[in-house]
Amino acid sequence: MKTQNIRGRLLASSTICGAAFLALCATQARAQAAAAPAPAEVSEVVVTGSRIPQPNLTSISPIDVVTGQEFKLQGATDAIALINTLPQNFQNSAADFSATSNPLSSPGGISTADLRGLGPQRTLVLVDGRRLGIGDANTGNPNPAPDLNQIPTPLIDHVEVLTGGASATYGSDAVAGVINFIMKHNFQGIQIDGQIGVNQHSQNDRMGIQGLLRAAGDLVPKSDVWDGSSHDLSIVVGANGMDDKLNVSAYFVYHTQRPVTQAARDYGACLLRVTGGTTPFCSGSTNSNQFFQATGQGPGINNNTGFTVIGNQFLDYATAPNTGVPPLVFNSNPFQYLIHDDTRYMAGFFSHYEVSTNLDVYADFSFMNDRSVTKIAPSGLFQGSGPSPNGGYLVNCNNPLLSSQEANTLCSPAEIASGSSVDLIYGRRSIEGGPRSSSYDHNNYRAVLGARGEIPELEGWKYDVYGSYYYTTLFQSNDNYLSNRRVQNALQAVSVNGVPTCTSVVNGTDKACVPYNIFTEGGVTPDQIKYLNSRGTSYGKITETIVEADITGDLGRYGVKSPWADDGVGVSVGAQDRRQKYTYAPDENELSNDLSGFGGASTAVNASLGVTEAYGEFRAPLVQKRPFVEELTFDAGYRFSHYSTDVDADTWKVGLQYAPIPDIRFRASFNRAIRAPNILELFNPQAVTNTSEVSVDPCAPTSTGPATATLAQCMNTGVTAAQYGNGGSTNKIVQCPAGQCAVLNGGNRNLSPERASTYTVGFTVQPSFLSGFTGSVDYWNIKLLNTISKIPLAFTLNQCLTTGNPIFCANVVRNPAGLLFGTSVAGGGFINGTSVNIGANRVSGIDFQAAYRLPLGMIGLSDDYGSLTFNFVGSELIESKSTPTPGAHTYDCAGLFGPTCQTVNPNWRHNLRVSWQTPWPLLLSAQWRYIGATKLETNTNDQTLSNGAFDAFDAKLKSVNYFDLSGIWTVRNGLTIRAGVNNILDQDPQILNAAIVGTGLPNAYPTYDFLGRQIFVAFTANF
Repeated sequence: MKTQNIRGRLLASSTICGAAFLALCATQARAQAAAAPAPAEVSEVVVTGSRIPQPNLTSISPIDVVTGQEFKLQGATDAIALINTLPQNFQNSAADFSATSNPLSSPGGISTADLRGLGPQRTLVLVDGRRLGIGDANTGNPNPAPDLNQIPTPLIDHVEVLTGGASATYGSDAVAGVINFIMKHNFQGIQIDGQIGVNQHSQNDRMGIQGLLRAAGDLVPKSDVWDGSSHDLSIVVGANGMDDKLNVSAYFVYHTQRPVTQAARDYGACLLRVTGGTTPFCSGSTNSNQFFQATGQGPGINNNTGFTVIGNQFLDYATAPNTGVPPLVFNSNPFQYLIHDDTRYMAGFFSHYEVSTNLDVYADFSFMNDRSVTKIAPSGLFQGSGPSPNGGYLVNCNNPLLSSQEANTLCSPAEIASGSSVDLIYGRRSIEGGPRSSSYDHNNYRAVLGARGEIPELEGWKYDVYGSYYYTTLFQSNDNYLSNRRVQNALQAVSVNGVPTCTSVVNGTDKACVPYNIFTEGGVTPDQIKYLNSRGTSYGKITETIVEADITGDLGRYGVKSPWADDGVGVSVGAQDRRQKYTYAPDENELSNDLSGFGGASTAVNASLGVTEAYGEFRAPLVQKRPFVEELTFDAGYRFSHYSTDVDADTWKVGLQYAPIPDIRFRASFNRAIRAPNILELFNPQAVTNTSEVSVDPCAPTSTGPATATLAQCMNTGVTAAQYGNGGSTNKIVQCPAGQCAVLNGGNRNLSPERASTYTVGFTVQPSFLSGFTGSVDYWNIKLLNTISKIPLAFTLNQCLTTGNPIFCANVVRNPAGLLFGTSVAGGGFINGTSVNIGANRVSGIDFQAAYRLPLGMIGLSDDYGSLTFNFVGSELIESKSTPTPGAHTYDCAGLFGPTCQTVNPNWRHNLRVSWQTPWPLLLSAQWRYIGATKLETNTNDQTLSNGAFDAFDAKLKSVNYFDLSGIWTVRNGLTIRAGVNNILDQDPQILNAAIVGTGLPNAYPTYDFLGRQIFVAFTANF
């Protein structure tokens, strides 16, 4: 309706409302509206969190507003690039996705928001107040959520970020909050916008990392690099017709991002490990040139340290020189992408035709094709991932590729003579095959068709009826992986007329087989790699259909109002039907776990889920314009949901707003919210996959020492005394390779909805004695019960080790060899991470917002000097508590980081932007982004988080200050040029032990800037 369209234009025309809030935007909007004719209903708008048009831009629930101009000043061409800078949003590498996601993750190519760190699945994303569907069909993503890549940033008018639950208004998922992207409508003319960007970084040798690289024989990156260029182009065309009753606004957006590898940054160029909590060193993966015998022990085997291949000899791994090819330890980091390769096309339109005040027909359509690629280190034979029951590979003792020394090291003369096989847990990097790559091709379609208007013959009543169809597809290709099946065939070879020949060729089961000569340096040929390399593909799609109808009414037209108020009671009632279908079909290579180093078998799903809902809401001004009561308003809402799984849910809300005088307004709200289990949580088949959430098996020796857990503790987890030995020299348990143990993931059809109680209490001020200033302070509290989640893997393992509690120990399943890195459910070797309704969470904090526009004439300068605008948003995290199981100890991650807390949880974060509208056609802007210090969880006294050892090296992440500069120059009417530099001081992220942040990341958390200075130049031309 016209009301909404005018609202969009007014907010867009304000100088900067980014990271401010509705009241200041309203003040600026009204001031501009006063200078031009406007309909009387311009002040009536719909605010995120309510469906009732309101007489002003106040909201009972706290809302942070980011305008489209903020995206331009930040040079953000991806929506997530700006959302991730907001203090309310968290980045958890174990759950969230962006352009700098962990490249070892099987899913990818998407971006997700995560308000308050409760997980992306608990943040509801809307476009123009309507739900955005899940963006990725990969069943390997346990937290499916909308993909923000499909939001065309040039079309963003502003973004409203609401704190707390909103399920009574929008339904499931609105637990931590809502992000509502309000798009530009009613555009007229042609607008062309282009931007180029590049990263510049000077290696800072933080914490002496370059010396560690040299000591390990790794390459040190160039001292000064320019990389990661990006190019963006958008075209928006809009026109009115039919006496201005019709408007169509169409757009096309192109985006490309070049990749950057971790080799380009010194802090990420190797896998950092720390010994004794004090001494860092560059390490790597022993999945390079090391093997163990899975069962028994050959005549020349030292099965504690394993063996390596030097020349054509097996040498003891612990004493062998690091001269072999591959080396003793493989540095995977240089191959891994820091930011992935991406090309994106988007197109669509927004349209409406106002037939009359009773009928405004609207239609929206959007399309996105996003193709992204990420690369990681070469494939190989990975310890514990082979096809044998023990996770090894069978090598026949009379294999002609074995030298005499090697054969006699593995086998007895009788075994050589009989050609029997030994089971080897082999780690051998396929350096001859090049890096592995994953490409993600996402296609998104979204169509909305609806009608709205005034209800004839019913004064004060309006309706809105629409249907939406959302369709997204994924084609994923995983290339350059060795085939476990082919490797096993190629390791079984015999001599045929003096020529090494695969047994499978002799018996006719695999005529293409080429023997794999990993027993001699330089023995691997291109023909062998051609045979061994394999590809895995998968295709998935998600459809979501929504039909919704609601009516809103002003009962004041019928005299329904408080005797002490001028405005009447507003109401809204409606119903929604939402249906979702999820299909994912990996090929046989992925389903059978044939890709070596892929992390486990993929799972297929074909399931549907539906919900039918009815809702109502009212808003009642109780007192207005009375002494000491400028306004007192009460609102409430209720929603009933019936799911196709035969589960019913109720949600509701109440709120109160009190303004004793126009200058100050107090507000409080309570919401009972839910999150129903999604399709994957209900129906995803169980599968075992690798995880860096638990990177070290405490019952296995490491490269720096014996097992850290005692025999008694390890026996709780299923280890035998024979396997444990003395914990060191006679310990037979192989350590989790590449810093990744295994987890069992999967759905649970018996899940019930999560329940959340959220409340906020705060106030806003807009003092009449300080024109142009608005401020707010809000306390928020979110209590989540019946949480759908896996019990944190580190918690499960530690509780089993230390308490022997059978509830936890039943979820630690070792394979027959005692290993904790299996590949199948039947074979064991994992920690159970399937979803259950068992946990509880509580997060709370205080949000601060302030905005002030200061004409410089007010401080004694000439008005010709222009004005300054200040925008501040900060968030204090008071608590972030988790109770993994009923009756378990509750731990608090506020102010901490680590493997159980999973991400960085600073007590304080803020953004402050100061902009100067100069006397010239030039806007200059500076931003200060602050992330507070955090401490390592294991160094605390918390009985769940502490491991009893003090880690001095990783003890604290210091506070970080980022500074950004940008400017917009109006060259002439219709042409602007903008430029900026983010992170102008080129701050490096603080490096940590990779075992803490997770293998695959550049020894740092994605909370911090990875790329250095980010420079951009852009233009906007309007015709």
